[in-house]
Amino acid sequence: MNLKQLQYFLAVAEEGQMTAAAKRLHVAQPPLSYQIKQLELELGVTLFNRLPQGVTVTEAGKLLVGYAQQLTQLSATAENKVRALAHGITGTINLGTVSSSAGVIPNPALLKWLAQHPDVQLAITEGNTYELLDDLHKRLLDAAVLRTPFNAQHLVCRYFPAERMAAVIPKRYTQFEKRRQLRLSDLATLPLIKYRRFNELFHVAFLEAAVTPTYIMTCDDARTAMHWASHQVGVALVPRSLAETYDGGDVLIRSLADHRFETRLALTTTTEALATPLVAGLMAQFKQAQPLDKFN
Repeated sequence: MNLKQLQYFLAVAEEGQMTAAAKRLHVAQPPLSYQIKQLELELGVTLFNRLPQGVTVTEAGKLLVGYAQQLTQLSATAENKVRALAHGITGTINLGTVSSSAGVIPNPALLKWLAQHPDVQLAITEGNTYELLDDLHKRLLDAAVLRTPFNAQHLVCRYFPAERMAAVIPKRYTQFEKRRQLRLSDLATLPLIKYRRFNELFHVAFLEAAVTPTYIMTCDDARTAMHWASHQVGVALVPRSLAETYDGGDVLIRSLADHRFETRLALTTTTEALATPLVAGLMAQFKQAQPLDKFN
């Protein structure tokens, strides 16, 4: 099994036709069919169901798709990094970002650095902290902006200042108009929209405060929580910087007074990736991260 076979396999799987895949790959169909057959013989499985109108991926083929995507991406990343090392600050940075980082990055220092290095490109992968951590360790990402808490062992981190979690409140709750911060007890009777990333944090805090919350929704993206709060469905509990960024003026944003609800973003990378001038240049810009005092 070689890289060319995996690239051919993915093209056929995505196109659903040998003819369309051959056209996409700029090869004749017989060599393509031959490589697919050789791959099947080597693995001892059938990867495609051959039909008059095209092909469908078998269960074995579906399993191979995920591995093939990782291997071809890793190959492209390795090629980019080797060339970047030889030529200095040039190439593509594979950067992961969590949804709740929108209020903090890109920061002015990063934008200035990108303007000074027009040959640098960013390939952004969005996901949650745990997904991006996994991709970092698999070398599929060069760096990632993650939100605490996470296991920082074997990682190089540049932390942004801590910020408070906030309650994003529909304006019909007029009793909070003159309040700057809310206590946990203030949330007891409110319909809460929870960002799944902080399940454990909220569970422990409410338990210790002897407060029984009413959750009406749990979601995987802080922007989704904001969206539902802005439609007056419930009170979203999200990082304050993100709340400020996506505030459309139809909600109240109030920090949570309990210091257990502090969180922070971090630009992270591995020691191996940091050895390249490209990633080192990126990490250096975040030593100058803008403070988040306005969000506390």
